[in-house]
Amino acid sequence: MTQRTRTAENPQLPDDDEDINVGDDAKAPKRRAAVTPNSRKQLGRPERRRGRKPGPTRVMMNVRVLLETDDLVTEIGEETGMGPQDVTDVAIAHYAAHLRRTGKLPKTPKRDQEEQTEAS
Repeated sequence: MTQRTRTAENPQLPDDDEDINVGDDAKAPKRRAAVTPNSRKQLGRPERRRGRKPGPTRVMMNVRVLLETDDLVTEIGEETGMGPQDVTDVAIAHYAAHLRRTGKLPKTPKRDQEEQTEAS
């Protein structure tokens, strides 16, 4: 493949600038950003029924559990019909109650103590 260059012998070749699309004609290629599904519609789920209240406010918490614990959550869910979120919520509440009974946690949750001291 020969490279085209403009020389005195071949003045018909265009200037370098003429080969480049500049201005309104030129359009940058569009790139699509990676889309992560974040709505019920994008996840393929039906829209929330009209008038249905949203669930309780939740906070994202990333944890890793042992395989045995994951199997237990699955087993509990199958037996009770609860989802993993509900199983985890109940388990943490049960463990917190145990720690309160044994004196390893205060009897009233920390935020309730803060509200009581502010009200005083």
